[in-house]
Amino acid sequence: MRELPAYRTGRHPIPLKTFNFNWMKIKFYTVLFYLIVTVSCTDSVGYKLGDDEVQWKEPPTEQPSIPVSEKPKILWIDASANFEYLANSKENIRNTLVKAKNTGFTEVVVDVRPTCGDVLYESNIVEQIKKLNNIERTATWDYLGTFIEEAHNLGLKVNANINIMVGGNIRDGGVLYRESDKNSWTTQLYYPSGIVSIMDDEKSHAKFFNPVNPEVQAYLLSIVEELAQNYSNLDGIVLDRARFNSIESDFSQLTKGEFEKYIGRTVDAFPYSVFTWNGDKVVPGTHYKKWLEFRAKTIYDLFKSTKNKIKEINPHIRFGTYTGSWYSSYYNEGVNWASNRFDASLHYSWATPEYKNYGLSSLLDLYMTGAYGQALYGAENEWSVEGAILNAKRVTMGDVDVCASLYGLNYENKPQNAEEAVYIALTVGDGLMYFDMIYLMKYNQWDAVKRGIERAEKLHKK
Repeated sequence: MRELPAYRTGRHPIPLKTFNFNWMKIKFYTVLFYLIVTVSCTDSVGYKLGDDEVQWKEPPTEQPSIPVSEKPKILWIDASANFEYLANSKENIRNTLVKAKNTGFTEVVVDVRPTCGDVLYESNIVEQIKKLNNIERTATWDYLGTFIEEAHNLGLKVNANINIMVGGNIRDGGVLYRESDKNSWTTQLYYPSGIVSIMDDEKSHAKFFNPVNPEVQAYLLSIVEELAQNYSNLDGIVLDRARFNSIESDFSQLTKGEFEKYIGRTVDAFPYSVFTWNGDKVVPGTHYKKWLEFRAKTIYDLFKSTKNKIKEINPHIRFGTYTGSWYSSYYNEGVNWASNRFDASLHYSWATPEYKNYGLSSLLDLYMTGAYGQALYGAENEWSVEGAILNAKRVTMGDVDVCASLYGLNYENKPQNAEEAVYIALTVGDGLMYFDMIYLMKYNQWDAVKRGIERAEKLHKK
């Protein structure tokens, strides 16, 4: 759930403006995405991963077999990409859900807090969106409430997605652009040229908060709390962008102080004792590994407090997240989405033995992993659909079912590949998430997805 043209590491390649495509830009950024994917297959600190770090000898943890008919088939509905079609039309929402049901989907993720940080539901904390992706919303009815009502009438589950760690973007503005008192909440990025606020960084389309800041944590928790209280008939709440912006984040003095508390000593020569730059390569410093560990703890604590708050309000609401499947480099975003029984230090040179303590998969009721490589098969390839799923299952160790997330743009004019990817997701993985509805519509992928679901269900009956 990335927003073109801005590339965001660690997350979905994101939606195109609804039905208004600049094809040259699309092709350019698609190529750029795969170039970055290729580069990220080597460790960002500048050395190539060893064979023991990418070749797995052990199989994924065995779990009880789930009949394909009982596995979740989830359709992601991005707010920005689909705004023109859905924002002002209950009929279009209804038609979308009917189409999803007929295709074989069993639930939807409705994006209700996109990167602008405002929301598409009734709130006393955050402003409701009136304009997004240059499209105005004139309707006054409850966007999320309508999705819940219409979906439940069809027997579909509804998960509300919150882009949690962002408060604005360059195109749409948002709370960080409106409220100057929150300037201290933004993340500080450490580039070769120095440290800069993300608000002053033109390369960063989405404006991230600093996850370490206690005021940020309290604010974001209040948003989740209100959502759970006001929409008790939700089936799930999903966190997206629940992470640091990138390896460059966060290098504020506040974070330095919290890191010093964590390791119990003063950090001299900050940020150079964490890492230095050699061109665009990270060169680890004295505190590099403990820094990665500290960041993982920060995100773990956020997930734990968020889950506890949701369950305190309504234990029937599932708690979930999306992450990329590329675990070998996801430390860049500060998220250890593995099991706390998976010792990353045995496989990856960047991890400490304590890094595993902040594996968060056991906190999740719903987990969607981005199987976004174009290759379909390749069990040992982190960038194939099959390999991404198997790798995610290895590191989560049975703590949570792994729903394979597919990127619809990969299957432009490739209906057979779309069908096969869906089949793999449902037979190798524990479920399917298809990102995004805009691609199903633009490239008419509905039938291909339906064939993949039906084939998987037919060949793998209970």
